[in-house]
Amino acid sequence: MNMLGLRNKILLVCVGGLLTLSLSGCFALVAGGVAETALVLGDRRPVSVVTMDRGLQLEIESTLTKKFSETAHLNVNVYNQKVLLTGEASTQSIKDQIQSTASKVKNVRALINEMQVGPSSSVGSRLSDSSLFTLVKAKLLATSDVPINSMKITVESGSVYLMGITTELESKAAATVTSKSSNSIKQVVKLFDIITEEEKQKLINTPGTEKTATPKSN
Repeated sequence: MNMLGLRNKILLVCVGGLLTLSLSGCFALVAGGVAETALVLGDRRPVSVVTMDRGLQLEIESTLTKKFSETAHLNVNVYNQKVLLTGEASTQSIKDQIQSTASKVKNVRALINEMQVGPSSSVGSRLSDSSLFTLVKAKLLATSDVPINSMKITVESGSVYLMGITTELESKAAATVTSKSSNSIKQVVKLFDIITEEEKQKLINTPGTEKTATPKSN
């Protein structure tokens, strides 16, 4: 990557990090965004997709909050144009409406609605999730076989959701490390986009370009 491209990417990261910190979503969104700021230079997404993901997250969260703030506690996380919805909806009808609204936003490649139907989670539950997030993040950072800079972690009610661009081996390693991080983890859900080893090498050799692999969802 030339110096101009590197400078632009760093500026993009700084702006994205500030925008993330201004949101009031789940812990994973805030803490995850800060961590990504330090690691995004190794992100396997093109700069254009990083920008698009930030925009999608802001747009979807703003739209859903305006319409459903009184009837749902919801969190939005986006990686590689794949949108993950977590939290709680007061009724099944509200959950379906949230999914329908989010799916209509331009540039959403895939939408995974993991919201639960029921009352909003307690403060204690959210604090527990924040502790699990910190623990899982630390375990994955310490694992050389896991490309943590190309991943996003979300923790909701004891369930851990892993998004990112990985090979099949990296995906399995990440899930294994996560599942062994704590007995408090209820489940590990892999939402990775899977690439081949050859595609991985191409991304490593051409960082920051607009060229990217066409991943398959896991």
